[in-house]
Amino acid sequence: VELVHMKRLNVQKFDLGGTPRRILFHSESRTLLVMRTESSNDFISMSSDICRVDPVSGFMNSCFKFDPGETPKCMQLTRVGNEQLLVVGTSLSTGRIIMASGEAE
Repeated sequence: VELVHMKRLNVQKFDLGGTPRRILFHSESRTLLVMRTESSNDFISMSSDICRVDPVSGFMNSCFKFDPGETPKCMQLTRVGNEQLLVVGTSLSTGRIIMASGEAE
């Protein structure tokens, strides 16, 4: 893939499990922050998490799992003082709600 003249993008494929919904690059740790949604085999229960992934090896360094019924919708890296924070917007639901796109609501 060529982005601009004489600059190339290295493209790799990883099995992350679940369905990636959002991806951010954390420049300080040089890792990807991947928001995922995964459904069980019966498609009744959905779970969501955000994982730190090494972009070279595909290894998942750590994951934060959301409580049942809590679904991450958006995320953004922001700097407060000397610290870089990940801000995540979530929604809470008591039942199983699936949008037309198949994404858990």
